[in-house]
Amino acid sequence: MMKKLLFILSLCFTVPVLANEPLNAGKAWLNIIDKANYTKSWQEADPTFKDQLTKQKWDEALKSVRTPLGHVNSREVLIHKEYDSLPNMPKGDYVVIQYKTNFSNKKEAVETITLSKSSGQWRALGYFIK
Repeated sequence: MMKKLLFILSLCFTVPVLANEPLNAGKAWLNIIDKANYTKSWQEADPTFKDQLTKQKWDEALKSVRTPLGHVNSREVLIHKEYDSLPNMPKGDYVVIQYKTNFSNKKEAVETITLSKSSGQWRALGYFIK
């Protein structure tokens, strides 16, 4: 009886940790971008991301779009959805996370990050700011 209870309790603590895995990966990747380390963010991205966009193009895009926004004052998760497929992508594990972000030069923005676990780890597949 005690072993069953311990097993059930361990599941209660394990499931939330696993559910937070993509959220933690997304936050870590955004923190790299927040530090303006755009090359490292490209290196840490999903292989499909890197196949679609060169390091130089990614760096240029972030310098023109992200840098002018300034420092992040706050960022909170708005939406966190899991998918087993995305358009034009193979079946797999995907998560789309939207954040309400307050930048020093733009008070209300929505950042959207798409993560994939195709490489065995949650890695960024896409990033958009509105």
